Amino acid sequence: MTGRRVHLVRRDLILAAVREAGRISRAGLAKRTGMARMTVTGLVAELLDAGLLAEAGAAADGSRPGRPARLLTIGEQAGVVVGAVVGGDGTRIAVADLAGRILDERHEPGNDPEELAGLIEAYAGERVWSTVVGLSAAILDGVVQPGTVLPGWAGRAPARELSERLGHRVTVRNGADLCVIGEVAQGAAAGRRDVCYLRVTTGIGCGLMLAGHVHPGATGVAGELGHVQVDETGALCRCGNRGCLETIAATREILASLEAAYGEPITAERAVELSRQDATVERIMADAGRMIGRVLADLANTVNPELVVLDGPLIVEDGPVLAGVREALRRYAQPEVAESTEIRLTSLSGRAGLLGAVTLALRATPASRGGRTLQEISVKVGQHEKLVRREVITDLLRSRGATTRSDLTRITRLPRAAVAETLAELQHEGRVESCPPPARSGRPSPSFRLAVPPGVVLGMALDLDGLHAVLTDRAGNRLADGFRPLAQDINGRVLIRAAAEYAAELLAGHDNPAVGLSVPSPVHPGNGEFGARSVLPMFSGFSPAELISGMLGCPVVVGNNAQLAALAETRRGAARGARDVLYLKAAQYVGAGIVAGGRSYGGSIGYAGEIGHLTVRDMGPLCVCGRRGCLGAFLTPSYFGALLDKPTEERLIALAAGGHGPARRALLDAGRLIGRTVAVVCDLLNPAVVVVGGRFAEPGDHVIDGIRESLQRHCAPSAAAGLTVVRSRLGAEAEALGAVESLL
Repeated sequence: MTGRRVHLVRRDLILAAVREAGRISRAGLAKRTGMARMTVTGLVAELLDAGLLAEAGAAADGSRPGRPARLLTIGEQAGVVVGAVVGGDGTRIAVADLAGRILDERHEPGNDPEELAGLIEAYAGERVWSTVVGLSAAILDGVVQPGTVLPGWAGRAPARELSERLGHRVTVRNGADLCVIGEVAQGAAAGRRDVCYLRVTTGIGCGLMLAGHVHPGATGVAGELGHVQVDETGALCRCGNRGCLETIAATREILASLEAAYGEPITAERAVELSRQDATVERIMADAGRMIGRVLADLANTVNPELVVLDGPLIVEDGPVLAGVREALRRYAQPEVAESTEIRLTSLSGRAGLLGAVTLALRATPASRGGRTLQEISVKVGQHEKLVRREVITDLLRSRGATTRSDLTRITRLPRAAVAETLAELQHEGRVESCPPPARSGRPSPSFRLAVPPGVVLGMALDLDGLHAVLTDRAGNRLADGFRPLAQDINGRVLIRAAAEYAAELLAGHDNPAVGLSVPSPVHPGNGEFGARSVLPMFSGFSPAELISGMLGCPVVVGNNAQLAALAETRRGAARGARDVLYLKAAQYVGAGIVAGGRSYGGSIGYAGEIGHLTVRDMGPLCVCGRRGCLGAFLTPSYFGALLDKPTEERLIALAAGGHGPARRALLDAGRLIGRTVAVVCDLLNPAVVVVGGRFAEPGDHVIDGIRESLQRHCAPSAAAGLTVVRSRLGAEAEALGAVESLL
């Protein structure tokens, strides 16, 4: 760590501690930050000279007897941040101080890009730390895409243009992303981690927070809910597709329908009033709500949020739009998902995006950076710097592998003594170990690498044909593998016990084991249990990890099969290096796994990726979940019965592998159907890579070609532009290897 970086970290800590306390003495700062008093005194003098801190009157703070200490506050010259949201109805702009207090907030009628910089300059003054702008538009690689409600912005790179003109950092985000940040920071979603924000106005925007992280997607166009195609022969949308959701359910479309019926202009407020007394208006708005809810149910089945926040001028608590949304969610979402998905109206009255922009802008200020460090450090003197050093060295060893002490000193620019001390601590804790130095001329410097803990990891996958197993060391290196067929049983506990018995055989003679198991069912991420009303009744109402751990006496982790396959393909397989991945298990029991922002995502109750229960046709064949027309019902062997003398998945695969033309066409069409159905998932998540595995992919690329074709045809153009569809590299081992990866 360079001296300059250390200085900036310390300065940020001082500002954060002052902002957090409001008023604090120098002695209080030394205690809070863990820095020496002389260091604090020097930094405070520098910040006072710069106007970033101000000195208040002396007051006793209890830190020492005698003369009261002088207290420090954030100075008037500390600067401000700016948040702005540009939409079809104009521009909202707010200026806030470093404590987050709104100093000025306005709504201007214009939304021209040339005017925005002038507004910021007029309202913000000279010292602006950061500006965040939200646009009602898809932004791909920093460029605003065509087909937006802001045609004047299309083709421009606003972040770069505004930064150059204003002379400070400007971040431009999709407006819906900022709305979900605002709702979590100050609104209806406060304290939640899995949130969908849906705003229905001129268009339909969607912001996603997955496991506490806002999800922008691989290219920044996640949340294109308004461009989910609901009618292939519907009206032409501004994105170029036909029948997008917003051509049916956006506010402007509903108002246009009412104006045609009434022969006069209708405002949103008037439409809400009419819906309470006119049955036709109520039906029009309720149908729009049902259509939104139908797509929202697909989102709930595949992303599994705990909360959906709705916003828009036509959506009121006792209104028909909200009633229609709730009705459709109950109708099309899985029962456990529908019960666990709360729907609320926004509490921020159209200010969610603006408050989200201010919140995000504050994160780029010195006080906020220091605040994040304050949350992680101990109050013991010097302890925070030790933690930073440990993190820097550990991350470097993780990325580079074995590295000499001299190279660590050179790369980190830390003092040699500090590097040696940190390595000694890590080695004593068993996190780092010495290793042979590389062959070089001269006296060799000691070399170190991250230590591999003793013990083994067993990854197992429970599937229709039996149990697949891979045994590795704690670094993930394969030691052995195996397979055991299992007799079919409708009692899930029997199958889980059989897995534990097979694991015991494979682990015989190995110390310090850990076991990961892949299962074809959702698993709650908090308690590790199958749901009480799971889609497969045999896997419901108990904890598989607890059952296995009780038999083996070692740590056990259990996860959904497609989710673990996605993790394995991201770390070891076809999507290695990608951070936003969708894995599709193309088989009679179809499923999906999600990696978002480099993190495996299973949903609030473990139901993320349940694409097999997305509705294809309301009056379709009966599904095992009890509903009709689910995607999985169209992929069962009986649905291919006209081609098969023996209606089994194995027979279909064998025919296609042998060159049987109708069987190959059936797999191609199955791929088209899967792709058509999961296009909504790609519009929402904006993955960079879709990996296709499962039994249907074994005979060749027929199902993969069908999926690729449909995704390109039915996804929103902005989502399809950055999408790659590839074959699984790990094949049948993906789930077992994912179980291994979940423990490393």
